[in-house]
Amino acid sequence: MKSTVTANAMKTAGYRFPGWLVYSLLTILLWGIWGALTKVISGDIDAYMNQVLFAIGVLPVMAIVLFSRRLAGGANRSRGIFCAFITGVLGGTGNIAFFKAFSEGGKASVVVPATSLSPLVTVILGYFLLKERASGYQKVGLALAMVAIYLLSL
Repeated sequence: MKSTVTANAMKTAGYRFPGWLVYSLLTILLWGIWGALTKVISGDIDAYMNQVLFAIGVLPVMAIVLFSRRLAGGANRSRGIFCAFITGVLGGTGNIAFFKAFSEGGKASVVVPATSLSPLVTVILGYFLLKERASGYQKVGLALAMVAIYLLSL
């Protein structure tokens, strides 16, 4: 509902961006800054301490979310809680691997885009688990993304 309200407000203001696109662009900006900062600090602390501090940095966001009116929503809370927990474990473990890539000498200009290929895994899982289909354009986009990562790593 909130993204619909945001999208409607933007249309009223003369913009044509849907709510999901605004949030996606905000994600790109925030994660881009996060990736660059992670490289800066990777020489000062190890990947495991970085993950601990990352988790502590999430606490203020968690506090805001805890007071959200939408916290109690959902059709199957038990399943949702379990899946969210597993998502957190996978994300945290992925963060450690991301931080280790920097501490092993990876350049931010290569590590960040390379690890941004994670949607390729999502697309494959979406195909097999969720029975979603990718369009021809989406398949070409994924192939070009892999070529881009290869070219960046040279």
